[in-house]
Amino acid sequence: MKCQVCNHENGDAQFCEKCGSNLTGTHASSDPVDSVTRTDSASADSEYTHWSSNKESASHQPEPTRSSSASPVPSLVKETATVHSSNHEAPDHDTNQGSAGNQWNNFVQNEKVQQAKEVSKQYLTYFLSVLARPYQSMKTVGEQHALNGWLTMALFAVLTSTYVLITFGRLGAEGIFVSGFLRPLLFSAIILVAAVALIYGVLKLERITFRPKILVAQFGTLLVPAIATLLLANLMIVISYSFAISLLVLSYIMVFVAMNTVLFQHPLNRTKAAIDSTYSVLIVNAVLFYLMYRLLFSTIAGLLSPLFSPFGRL
Repeated sequence: MKCQVCNHENGDAQFCEKCGSNLTGTHASSDPVDSVTRTDSASADSEYTHWSSNKESASHQPEPTRSSSASPVPSLVKETATVHSSNHEAPDHDTNQGSAGNQWNNFVQNEKVQQAKEVSKQYLTYFLSVLARPYQSMKTVGEQHALNGWLTMALFAVLTSTYVLITFGRLGAEGIFVSGFLRPLLFSAIILVAAVALIYGVLKLERITFRPKILVAQFGTLLVPAIATLLLANLMIVISYSFAISLLVLSYIMVFVAMNTVLFQHPLNRTKAAIDSTYSVLIVNAVLFYLMYRLLFSTIAGLLSPLFSPFGRL
């Protein structure tokens, strides 16, 4: 038992071993004190437990509140909205890409159309200026006019094929697109390319320095009157066959004239060549005439054979 005076621990003695105080009265009176102390400590413990539990509940209250009810719903709604928005935006994005691709294709097509119009305007200006003075224009053209020369040769081949197609179409022939348009187109192109190649060969044989692009530009410039003649020939088919075919023959005569003019534009026989210039010019004319005869004759024969085949069998 503990002495209330000196706080000395005693056993079961009635008096304190140190100070001699009576421990019986203290023991009797100490029970209420001890009970009060224990009551106070218990209440303090309960209060501390209540305070600590309140603190813990206060400290842990926000997280369950955030995690249980409020937080997941907005985040889930937000994620769901994001998924839906992405699902809705994907087709819109594809649609935008498709429309952008279509716009780009339209832009490219429009740009090509504009370029074609610009080239057509430039060629028309070139055509009209050359038509008035073809020989003078031939002497002043340069390498930049080589494209105009190729366009002129292409027009010559197309107009020849159109003339043949219209002529035999009016005669009632059927299935003549290949033999009446494509074959004359190919043969006319071969004739013009052969003419340029023959000029090139003669100038090389004569050992004359020249530029191939200028050669093409000069030859194409001299073919401009032949283009105008072929246009008239296509228009005159409706009025008169005889006049139209005369214009066609005249346009091919101009091919020979253009070839020889370009040849004599250069100083032939400037050096000692293997062959005289007179014979070289005659040879290239003979070769071109033979090609023209064979190609055009085969074209006309191929078109006339279906028309006169019944008479041939008789």
